[in-house]
Amino acid sequence: MTPIDIEDEPPLELADADRAVLNARIRDARTSVRDIATETGIVANRVDDRLTRLENAGVIRGYTARVDYDALGYDVTAILRLSTTDDAVLDRLREDPQFIAVYAVTGRDDVVAVGKFHGTDQLNSAATELLTADDVQTVDASVALDVVREFEPFELDAE
Repeated sequence: MTPIDIEDEPPLELADADRAVLNARIRDARTSVRDIATETGIVANRVDDRLTRLENAGVIRGYTARVDYDALGYDVTAILRLSTTDDAVLDRLREDPQFIAVYAVTGRDDVVAVGKFHGTDQLNSAATELLTADDVQTVDASVALDVVREFEPFELDAE
């Protein structure tokens, strides 16, 4: 695989007010601007301005529902570790809706992907499809016995 470029851009500096507004949205993305204003003591139009700035800066990349895939029959969560010869596998995994997270990593493996599947047969099909690709050397799959915490955002501490 080709080396991954690591951006040298410094992180966005957050004022305490930005952090308070962002933490309110982290706790509940549906919280209204008015409720955030009440909670933080910041005037509503300033809350809206701060949210817009955070969105435009890419700090807030969107708002989404947190889905319980198990409730929909996706009862197998698998972590796949791949050794590859080409970056194209990253694009294929990115486009595959079964995979909810895809990472290019350092170490023994090149890619780590987390997927949700309707049982082990579907997982086996996905792993076999990956393994038969010319640019994939190895696939190592682990099934999660219990999902203890998954994609839970964390609040930012005051600096």
